[in-house]
Amino acid sequence: MKPLARVILRMLSRPATLVAVSGIMAAFTLLYLWLTGDIAEGGTGDWQAAFPAWARAFEARGPFQFEPVGLIGLGPLVWTFSPFNTLIAATMGLLVGLNVVAGWWLWRTPRQCGLGGTSTGLLGAIPALLAGGACCAPMVLIWLGLPIAGGLASLTPLLVPVALLLLVAGLWLSLRRLVGHVSPTDVPAPRSRTP
Repeated sequence: MKPLARVILRMLSRPATLVAVSGIMAAFTLLYLWLTGDIAEGGTGDWQAAFPAWARAFEARGPFQFEPVGLIGLGPLVWTFSPFNTLIAATMGLLVGLNVVAGWWLWRTPRQCGLGGTSTGLLGAIPALLAGGACCAPMVLIWLGLPIAGGLASLTPLLVPVALLLLVAGLWLSLRRLVGHVSPTDVPAPRSRTP
């Protein structure tokens, strides 16, 4: 487990990688909270925050959905803040970001990792992206109001733990391939464009 943690720390020690992981995490977190209804339109235009219901933090409104403890006005948007919903969204966003960066590193360094082709690392990131989208895809269909959404609505709560497990497994597999092949000075270099 220690070598995997070292690879993650090496990846995150690079400013560009840290920015990429942070950006993907923030985008995924906001998208997840928007699709679950925690962030919605209807704000008064003011910037405000009130947290009157901390006692409700552990109350579930469904599987892997918790009651809000407060309200944050973000101009035209309203965020009904639930610490656990936000934690779930941020955790999944972090895992998606780490999977994408690990897949990118594998794609950029296939020879050093003993991989056959240049598409191997990119193909390794696809399951992680699909897993990250597994919980959001049904919510997008519901949000769009498509007829198939009704059938998927009952599956959505079950997809959150499945997506988390798949993201952890995908990251673990990617990092295992990178262990021993990424030194502290390794930075994936741009590919040469020689004909």
